[in-house]
Amino acid sequence: MRNGKVFVDANILIHAATFKSADVFSWIDSLYEDIYIHQEVLDELLISDVRKKVQSYIDQGKWKLFDPDDEEALTEDDYAIYESYLTDMHKAFSDLNEKKIKEGRPQKNTNDLGEIHSLAAVILLGASIICSNDYDIQEVIQDTPIYATNGKALTNTLIEQDTLVDLCYQTIKEGIERPRVVRKYLSVVASDKVSDLEKLLSLTEVEV
Repeated sequence: MRNGKVFVDANILIHAATFKSADVFSWIDSLYEDIYIHQEVLDELLISDVRKKVQSYIDQGKWKLFDPDDEEALTEDDYAIYESYLTDMHKAFSDLNEKKIKEGRPQKNTNDLGEIHSLAAVILLGASIICSNDYDIQEVIQDTPIYATNGKALTNTLIEQDTLVDLCYQTIKEGIERPRVVRKYLSVVASDKVSDLEKLLSLTEVEV
């Protein structure tokens, strides 16, 4: 199990709902100790089946919904701190876009709001992982940089990002699902990443 708090992004949840041959949501639930969904991410789930599935986990108390506008969730002081982290994350993604322009790299056509809000919440709540298939996040984490917290104190460890490949790797490593099923899932939702999974499995000598 991946211990600690994790915020799960919309792209992971949408991919999970795409595969009908296994319950990928149960993989996520089994893999992570303390799962959070940001309200901004929930709002991005426009496909009703996906949203209903996520909402069911929240309603059952298995996953937690983080809504910064819920007066019972945050004190006024915590909300002010969250807003400052949100400003920092907006700037971090803006800086990354400027960096890409200077380096002649393509920019995304998405607004990154789910990722920005989730990262601000990650910092506020002292989470150590964000599960997202947005590869810009790792660059933001390293460039900013964004460290995990231990209580109120920053550690010298960067926040971790679990991509779709990482999620599949950890699912196999922890024995949550049969490797052939996980491979089939990845080949369906992101066939170009199957080789990355195989490389990771071979490098770490996970028995499959």
